[in-house]
Amino acid sequence: MKNTLLFALSIFLWSCSGETETGETSSSEVVVTSAEVQTRNLSDTFTVSSEVIAYRRTYVAARISGLVEEVHYEETQQVNRGDVLAEIDVRQQRIDLRRANAALEEARDVFERNQTLYESDAISRAEYLSSQRALEQAESDVEQLELQIEFGTVRAPMSGVITDRLVEPGNNVSVNERMFTIRDMDLLVVRPGVSELNLTGLEEGQPVEIKLDVYPDQIFQGSIRRIFPSVDAETGLFTVEVEIYQETGQPIIRPGYLARIRFAADQREDALTVPPEAILERDGERYLFVLNEEQDAVSLVSVTTGISRDGFVEIIDGVLAGDVVAASNIESLEDASVVRVVGSFRRYGFSN
Repeated sequence: MKNTLLFALSIFLWSCSGETETGETSSSEVVVTSAEVQTRNLSDTFTVSSEVIAYRRTYVAARISGLVEEVHYEETQQVNRGDVLAEIDVRQQRIDLRRANAALEEARDVFERNQTLYESDAISRAEYLSSQRALEQAESDVEQLELQIEFGTVRAPMSGVITDRLVEPGNNVSVNERMFTIRDMDLLVVRPGVSELNLTGLEEGQPVEIKLDVYPDQIFQGSIRRIFPSVDAETGLFTVEVEIYQETGQPIIRPGYLARIRFAADQREDALTVPPEAILERDGERYLFVLNEEQDAVSLVSVTTGISRDGFVEIIDGVLAGDVVAASNIESLEDASVVRVVGSFRRYGFSN
């Protein structure tokens, strides 16, 4: 009986000793999750919408009043600078021009005769100057009528596409009445208003992404062409002009389409990032615990951090893309700590 009790006691003591040794082994191994150092776009982006417009457009207006005899172009047609768009009846001006030319010849004859007489002191200086002024007036009348006849031929002031034709043959037009709109479709822009809070970080030449409601699944490229120097008095916003790149093979973009422009106020497209849970702060310094290749131990590495955005922290130096770091239980870690990785860190609800 005594031997039996001693044997049972020894078994119990050996069992307790085994549990202690096992407990010490497990207590020296820290359970962590891992996170890979990855490049992400941490740019500060915002989106505004505006209408697509042609950078160059002109309104062609009548420069004389009269009856429209001919209209040679209509909407969607391409025109070159100097092409005749329409013709206005100038028959009355031609009649007046013949009369003015006759008056000019008579005024010239009178002036030449008076000039001869004045040189021989046959007439006074006042008579001579009067005939000179009459000649100048007659010349001016001819030039004015010639100009009116020239204005009767309505020409395109620039190359482009007719987007509005507002007259038909037989219409009467008055001076400064709009007849056509011409737009240069080679350079299309949008001019959204941007708040002064978002203006910082934008600069000319900066690339942007553009989406058009008419093509919801396609992204167009563009760049900031210029930033207007003063605020719009009505909206309180600064106008930012964006050029839309038109590439061969892409859908046709027309003035009037609604565009949504995505700006990046703070460009950080390829930033090295880790989740904030992976960063340890000690004495004003920041550290990461980098896992070895076997992922069973960590090294304490000092790092320099940048901005925090979209649920991640930018790492400026200290680690490389592809390095794997501990992302949990880091308060329990020290340099060369033994670890056991039980999973990968996942960030939900944030954009990458």
